[in-house]
Amino acid sequence: MKSFILISILLATSLCAFQEEENVLVLTTDTFQEAIDTFKFILVEFYAPWCGHCKKLAPEYSAAAAELKKQGGDNYVPLAKVDATAESSVAEKYNVQGYPTLKFFINGQAIDYEGGRTQADIVAWINKKSGPPSNELNSVQELEKFLERVSSTPIIVFFGNSEDDNDFQTFKAVAQSNDKVTFAHIVNAEATEKYNVQGKIVLFKSFDEKRNDFDGAITNETLEQFINANGNPVLLPFNDKAINIIFQQRNNAILLFTDDSDAGIAAYDAFAQVAGAFKDRIKFSFSKPNDGSGLFHRLAEYVGASTVNVPNIMIYDQLGGNAKYRFEESITVDTLRNFLTDFFDGKLGRYMKSEEIPSSNDEPVKIVVGKNFKDLVINNDKDVLVEFYAPWCGHCKQLIPIYEGLAKKLQVNPNIIIAKCDATANEVEGVSIESFPTLKFWKNGQKDQVISYSGGRDEAGFISFLKENTSHPWVDLDRVEEL
Repeated sequence: MKSFILISILLATSLCAFQEEENVLVLTTDTFQEAIDTFKFILVEFYAPWCGHCKKLAPEYSAAAAELKKQGGDNYVPLAKVDATAESSVAEKYNVQGYPTLKFFINGQAIDYEGGRTQADIVAWINKKSGPPSNELNSVQELEKFLERVSSTPIIVFFGNSEDDNDFQTFKAVAQSNDKVTFAHIVNAEATEKYNVQGKIVLFKSFDEKRNDFDGAITNETLEQFINANGNPVLLPFNDKAINIIFQQRNNAILLFTDDSDAGIAAYDAFAQVAGAFKDRIKFSFSKPNDGSGLFHRLAEYVGASTVNVPNIMIYDQLGGNAKYRFEESITVDTLRNFLTDFFDGKLGRYMKSEEIPSSNDEPVKIVVGKNFKDLVINNDKDVLVEFYAPWCGHCKQLIPIYEGLAKKLQVNPNIIIAKCDATANEVEGVSIESFPTLKFWKNGQKDQVISYSGGRDEAGFISFLKENTSHPWVDLDRVEEL
């Protein structure tokens, strides 16, 4: 008892050393190192005050902090935040390039946070990283109480006869690396009988069929496949959790854009009927303009789906180079089944987004779209630098005057083209854009060997790069300006 009181006093003293807002520690350059030295585990959000995603995360983050504080104990894990725009030296030290960026510190060493963005996801991820990989349960009553948590996250339970079981060692190894579900184990014949366990492993969940029994050979691979296939709803509403499952966990997805019209409801019903047969191979997700997530238009823009002619369907193939495939037929069970079968058989033609070719392209920075990419970039003897940007990207907006100034200065050199491409509205086969802005260089005579630009984003950096990599004689820009 004295030990627990001492821990509580020390913890309270530690927390008092830092400013706190809504259960979240507020760190600065002066207090950051002290915080990661004080706590064995601490999750830190690097944010920008103007960032919309940060504002959306804030209530979930605060709620997770409150829940972790409530759980308490000597393994308490605080949540903290740093204004990366004000504490730039700390942000730079940890290579923060976008907002929000979350880092989890273990004994002062940072790893990337890879969990979801809801209260339940954050708490589950931290409990996994800071505690034992699998929760030990000793009685039917403990198991029943533990399963009350299944509403927030699926729980997978190992029912064994001994902890020396080789299958249990495999189970623990998967538990150590897998953050998608909560793991528990129990050696108790009464529990095995009460829950009618025929094998050794059962996944309990609050959705779909409520329970899945694992009946195969227990290996790391088969257990991961079992969790991936059954650990999430078959039909995912497109929200932050779906973003985590599809994009962060890198799963292929078939996406339904629909509404509450009769046609939309019929499309959803067909979508749901087909999902069961393919759920082990691809994620099914649906999005509506009025679902409250605010993600409908952005997702549609990203994959090239119509926001007007709904319902419609796209496949997003992350594992195949982020390829996209558009469904062109009436949405029925049979046509959807054939569409998915053709996708897995490699029979579909890839859909490439493109704006229309501009009627004039006389500005110093040339406009590249999907339809004119080959003519402007590939099928000529020029050296071409292309900026792939997003209209909403703050870093891209900051680059505009620098990039335009570079293009104006290089107009004296007809062998170099400075161009830009709105990567949210255009796609180029063989070019994968993961962040904005991304700059790539196509050198005359070596157009099949794309060079990624990683230099400074200032005029001097660009000129130094181009001078070194151009295939043509360099024009002395300073001399031209003197003349």
